[in-house]
Amino acid sequence: MTQSAACRRLPVGNTYNLRDIGDYQVADGARTGWGRLFRSDATRFTAGADLADLGLRTVIDLRDDVEVTALPTGLDAFVPNVLRRALDPRSLVSALSANSPDPLGDLYVALLHERGAELTTIVADLARPGALPALVHCAAGKDRTGVVIALVLSAIGVPDDVVATDYALTADYLTAEFFAALPTESGAADPADAALHGARPESMTAMLRVLSAEYGGARAFLTGHGLPNEAIDHLHTALTH
Repeated sequence: MTQSAACRRLPVGNTYNLRDIGDYQVADGARTGWGRLFRSDATRFTAGADLADLGLRTVIDLRDDVEVTALPTGLDAFVPNVLRRALDPRSLVSALSANSPDPLGDLYVALLHERGAELTTIVADLARPGALPALVHCAAGKDRTGVVIALVLSAIGVPDDVVATDYALTADYLTAEFFAALPTESGAADPADAALHGARPESMTAMLRVLSAEYGGARAFLTGHGLPNEAIDHLHTALTH
């Protein structure tokens, strides 16, 4: 398993943006462990050997039925528990202001406001005993996945600047060619809309700021939507060393 931040991106399958969220400092002095939680774009996995080293027990697919039909990953053939947890952003994207200086930040805030129950269910899935190692993915591994991973990291005490830096790594891996090759049914950003292709840390920071100001932080957001504190504590223990 990868043990170096320089190799955080993993060359598994045909992914562009498969990353390990290990070795992040947590406020209580712990660090997230390697090989426990991964984030990714969607791709077709046709060989179990590609996945063996990850030891996945759970996959959470954030795409809707149309997206899954357009690009089936095949992960259910190799992973015991593949969960479909659609976080459809289409209606939220269409409601964004055309004049916004940060449309992605607005989208992530809208996901908090409009998809709180769904987001909490996903974190609860990851907090189940035995759920890890787990992979969370959407189409690009950027927006829906970015918000979920940010909630998880923030809830266990990873500082906001580290959360935003992890999110922004996506910009290093998702090229114009990646977006151009996405199926038209994808729920990811329209290939013609370059404003939604980026991954600026400021966009995630904007969401984290609202999370703190309006909800009292990630833990309070999740408990306010019904996730027990004990589940978050278990997730902290499972993800750190």
